[in-house]
Amino acid sequence: MLSKQEMEGLARKAVAALVGVLLTVALLSALLIAGLVLLLWAATAGLSPLVGQAGALAISGGLCFLLLGLFFWRLLSARATSGSDGEPGLSLRDRLENTIRENPLEAALGAFALGIFGQADARFRAMVLQSGMAFMRQAKADSRSGGQEDSAANDETGEGEPMGGEP
Repeated sequence: MLSKQEMEGLARKAVAALVGVLLTVALLSALLIAGLVLLLWAATAGLSPLVGQAGALAISGGLCFLLLGLFFWRLLSARATSGSDGEPGLSLRDRLENTIRENPLEAALGAFALGIFGQADARFRAMVLQSGMAFMRQAKADSRSGGQEDSAANDETGEGEPMGGEP
């Protein structure tokens, strides 16, 4: 049998190992993102003599949005063809919500990319924050009531819709 001190020591080691793994993942993710940013800067610098600074930035930005669009298109089309949940008539919004719920890491990376895009635009940032809060309220209400009754009420009143007009 292990003594109390040995159990505490094992618990400390387990917590330290978990913190180390999480820190490693965070640092490697930061290195990956920094590497992608540096790669984008290098592409812009390489294209600048050929098409000018504005053209190089436009090509680099277009390439980023193309890759992001292809990534999410593939995620959405894979869900549509697999026939998840046995519901063939899901709208694009429902498929997107299911994709975000099932792939939170990819959704966070997409949100990060949109956050970089929206840093300079206060209206875009306000719209993203407002829609995020609406989705969180709707998910919270759905989890409390089982989802069926509350989502029908939200559809009628317009509450919880991400593109609402109220600030």
